[in-house]
Amino acid sequence: MSENVSKFDWDHLSDEDWNQRLDEHIDEFNKGRGEIKLPPPPHAIMNDEYTRGLNYRVITEDLIRHYADAIGDPNPFWRDPSYVAGTRWGGFIAPPTFESSIAFGSSFGGRLRVPGVARLAAGNKHDYFRPIRPGDSFSIYDKYAGFVERNAEGKPYRMFIESVPRYFINQNGETAAIATHRNIYMATPPGKRGKKVKEAKMYQDKQRHFYSDEELDRLHQSYDDQLAGVNRRGAETRYWEDVTEGDELPMIIKGPMDVADACARTMVSCYPYAYAIKWAVMRENLQHHPKDPETGEHILRRDWHYTDHAAHIFGYPFANSAGIQNEMMLVHIVTDWMGDDGFVKSMDSQDRRMVFFGDMTYVKGKVGRKFVEDGEHLVELNVWGENQDGVIHTKSDFIVKLVSRTEYDRAL
Repeated sequence: MSENVSKFDWDHLSDEDWNQRLDEHIDEFNKGRGEIKLPPPPHAIMNDEYTRGLNYRVITEDLIRHYADAIGDPNPFWRDPSYVAGTRWGGFIAPPTFESSIAFGSSFGGRLRVPGVARLAAGNKHDYFRPIRPGDSFSIYDKYAGFVERNAEGKPYRMFIESVPRYFINQNGETAAIATHRNIYMATPPGKRGKKVKEAKMYQDKQRHFYSDEELDRLHQSYDDQLAGVNRRGAETRYWEDVTEGDELPMIIKGPMDVADACARTMVSCYPYAYAIKWAVMRENLQHHPKDPETGEHILRRDWHYTDHAAHIFGYPFANSAGIQNEMMLVHIVTDWMGDDGFVKSMDSQDRRMVFFGDMTYVKGKVGRKFVEDGEHLVELNVWGENQDGVIHTKSDFIVKLVSRTEYDRAL
C-alpha cells in the first residue's frame, strides 16, 4: 500500500469513509509489527528526511565532548582525560541520550502521511545495557512496533502513537542501547477540520518574554554555578542507602533558547543537509516541504527549528527546539546528581509542549522511589522541564543504578 496518497482521494470522503480508510491503513501497518529493517548505509544520500541511518559510526572522545557542549554540560567527566582516568570507568563513557548522535530516528520514517493527519514527536524511551566508549563502532537496525490508538475523548481528532525501537550493536555484537522512537499522530476527518479547537489555538497568543535584570541575574548565577560544579556530585560517591524518596534535585536553568542552541544539537545528533543533498531529501515528498512565499522555493521542514520565518510558514509563532533536544536538556541534572559512579539504565520521556526560541527551561526533579531489582540498587528519578510561565514541556523518568554500601564493603 502506498504511504503517500493524493489529497483528492481523502478529502472528498465522508467522515465515516475517511475513518474506515484510516483504520485500513493502520491495520496494514500493524501487520508489519516485528518487521526488522536495516537503515540506508552511511554513504547513501537520503530521499526522505524521516528515514535516517547511521550518523557517526565510530565513537570518539571529541564526539562525547561535543555532545556535552550541545547540552550545555561543563562536567569534566565528559571532557577531561586526566579527570575521567581516575574514575571507576578508567576513561570516557557517553552520557544518556548520546545514542541519538550515533543515529536518531527510524528507517521506517513517519509512515502515516495522509491529508488530515498531523505528526509530532511524542518522546523517546532510552535503554542502556553497557557503557558506550571511545573506540566503539556501531551498526543499527529497527524493529517495527506499530500503532496504538489513545483516548482522545472530546477532541475532533483521533490520536495514535507509533513506536519503532532502534537497536545499537557494538563491535562485539553486544546490544549497548535501544532507543524507542515514538511519533504522535492526530487524525482529523474532513468534516471536523474547520472547527476551532484548543490544540489549534494553543500557541496563537504566544509572545516572547522580555527578561528582567533579576531574571537574567538568576540565570547567569545558575550558569556560573554549573561551570563551577556547585551542585555536581562528581567523585563523591552517592550511595543508594543515603537516598530518600522525595528528595529534590538541585534545579538547573537553561535558556533563553536560541538558534545557536538549536544548531549545536543538530551538528551532533542529526543529519546536516545543504544544497543538492537537501533537495534530495525533499524532492520526493514536496507536499511536506512548503514553498517560501518570499523566494518561491521549497523549504526543508526542519527549518522551523531554526528561523521564525520558517515557523510562521508552518503556522507556529516562533522557531522551536526539536523534541530530542528537550530531552537532552534534562540529562544534565541527573548526571550531576548521581555522580561519577552512577549509571543511567533507562530514560522514558514524554514531549508535552513546544519550546520556542526565547523560552527559558527550569530543569527540576525529585526521587520517586528506590528499589532493588535483580541484585541492582536502583533509584527512579522524576525529572521535568518547565518554561518561564511554569508550563511543563518535557517529562522524563530515569532509572539510575547507584553503588550500594554493602557492595562497597564486600569489595573491601
